[in-house]
Amino acid sequence: MKMRRAVLILTLTMTSALAGCSIGRVNAPPSVFDLGLDAKPVPALPARAPIAMSLQAAPALSDTSMIWRVGDSAAPKAYATVRWASSPTELVRQRITDRLSRQGPVLADRVNLQMPQLQLSLMQFEQVFAEDGQSSEGRVVLQAVLLNGRAVVDQKRIQVQAPAPTQDAAGGVAALRQATDEAADQLAQWLAGVVQGAPESTPRRGFGPRPGPSYEPAFDTPAKSSAPSRSAN
Repeated sequence: MKMRRAVLILTLTMTSALAGCSIGRVNAPPSVFDLGLDAKPVPALPARAPIAMSLQAAPALSDTSMIWRVGDSAAPKAYATVRWASSPTELVRQRITDRLSRQGPVLADRVNLQMPQLQLSLMQFEQVFAEDGQSSEGRVVLQAVLLNGRAVVDQKRIQVQAPAPTQDAAGGVAALRQATDEAADQLAQWLAGVVQGAPESTPRRGFGPRPGPSYEPAFDTPAKSSAPSRSAN
């Protein structure tokens, strides 16, 4: 009985001591990152007619966690002391909007149903480490669908990997910044081939100047030839 009481007293003493050690301790705030300034030159492409753009993402990319994983593991993890300034969904939307706007206006909503609409799905946005932990890369995967009204004009899957300069969260941020910019540039090049150019001073087929806010379709009309039709990427 005395031995049991002694063990109980010792346990309570240790618990109180450990609790006392944590009193007053304040955890350091997490480091917060964004994609930085958009200073990278954009591809030299012709001016493009206005488009509307929307972006949705996988549920795991809807908060500010910075995700990483090892190889093709099905167990993604999040850095405990690192956060994004906004959700990856919002960061990628802002970055792509900024870069695509260099070729032509990018709107959040259609002016009318004839305006081209770019629907993007962000499938992956994470730092992926090699099995040995000696290297890592930022991976960005986008699925793009271009609509004319309710009709699908074309679609494209974009997958970009960029090497991380360091094997930590900061290296992952740098790699994801590079991968996002490259993905946006691939989108711009793809759109240049499926959406007509900017309107000219004289009316023509496409987004020609017209009274009021409405526009005509901006999609190229396929030429009659024996060449195979465009296939979806």
